[in-house]
Amino acid sequence: MAAAGTGSNPDMEIENDNKPYHHPKKKNLIFENEPSKTGRPPHKGATNSYFDRPTTEFHGGKRRRPVDEDEDPDEGPMTGPPPGCPWMGHRNYSKMASELWDFVDYISPTKEEHQIREYVVRLVRKTVKDLWSNADVVVFGSFDTMLYLPTSDLDIVLLRDGGFNKLDLNRLASHLRRSGIANEVTVISKAKVPLVKFKESITGIPVDISFNLTNGIDSGQVISTYINEIPALRPLTMLVKYFLMIKNHNEVYKGGIGSYTTVIMILSFLQMHPQIQVGNIDPMDNLGVLLIEFFELYGLCFNYTRVGLTVRDNGSYFEKKDMPTNHRSGRSGQAQKLLLSCIDPNDPTNDTAKGSYSLQKIREVFAGAYGALTQARVSSSHVQFDDRNRVAADSKQKSSGLHRSTQVSLIKEVYQVPMHIIRHRQKIAKVFLDGTYQVMFGDPIVHSLDLKTV
Repeated sequence: MAAAGTGSNPDMEIENDNKPYHHPKKKNLIFENEPSKTGRPPHKGATNSYFDRPTTEFHGGKRRRPVDEDEDPDEGPMTGPPPGCPWMGHRNYSKMASELWDFVDYISPTKEEHQIREYVVRLVRKTVKDLWSNADVVVFGSFDTMLYLPTSDLDIVLLRDGGFNKLDLNRLASHLRRSGIANEVTVISKAKVPLVKFKESITGIPVDISFNLTNGIDSGQVISTYINEIPALRPLTMLVKYFLMIKNHNEVYKGGIGSYTTVIMILSFLQMHPQIQVGNIDPMDNLGVLLIEFFELYGLCFNYTRVGLTVRDNGSYFEKKDMPTNHRSGRSGQAQKLLLSCIDPNDPTNDTAKGSYSLQKIREVFAGAYGALTQARVSSSHVQFDDRNRVAADSKQKSSGLHRSTQVSLIKEVYQVPMHIIRHRQKIAKVFLDGTYQVMFGDPIVHSLDLKTV
């Protein structure tokens, strides 16, 4: 699925060399998919067991589901979801979009998890101030935009007049070890953005500290603006970020795609989608279709050799040969051809994807996800459900005990939650309920939070 080209050259090829590009105003078979009839709110049933958080709300946006009047609380228990699918609760799904919404709700941070991260920021700030009293400790990235996953890094930047040098990385690392707040401390001094990485000792939350760089702060502000303007950007970003994370392709210093570039890719996809452009579909009501088409575009169709993308001025594609030299990565030959080019909306001289050198592997896993979800979507059309849309029905349209004990996930071939993530969230829940940080900072101990959804 290729979207519109630049205004100056609308028929520029942006697909693979053997596939013609279809201008969005012309027939485009990739967008001929029939829009999903599933509205964005899924039925009740999936829960976040850590704090019994209602799934009618998630941290970072507002969404309310209609009450399912057909739910029968006395109907009897089911045996539980398949392994790795805790978001399912006691539900089966006839529509992929419903399950994807429940999955997004499940992996979104709870209010208590966010509060724990705020405590970690306070602890890091206090520790850094003990070393450099004139340093400002600023949190940025997914913490501010509410786009972080349960095991996402906490991004912090240190700012001070006069800046820092490479020796300061080692000074900070040693200070963190001595203070006792950090485990697995690592200094990455040779990356484009030098970092001190560690895991906070109480929670195990990973923390990345950079020095005197404000572009991350500016990026977060831009992302927040786009999320407010385009609501579908948030759930799609959570889905793609989680997918990259479980495939180990989310670390830029390892050649993966970082959070900022991920958001730009999704935003570009939404901006250039022909059916969205003309208002034929509501992205919030077609999450499953759009996720499949995202994987199709960047896994099979996008011509990385010739084309780059920008989200400035409502988005466009451009030919990479026209890029200024300072945008390019310095790699040559095939490695250069397989690089994605994403122009930073905050800084047109910055290509945010030039460090993502593992693009060939990323493209392959995107293509695999496209195939798996497409097959699941086709297969789901042959599954029958009873009138409550809760359990598979037999050929006589009656729900048997066996069927009522069986749950089928439509997305488990692509999305699963491994036990280490579940255990990590359980650990965070225990830290909150025990009041560890509340005691440390002299705050009252509470067993749940009643914060309004942002």
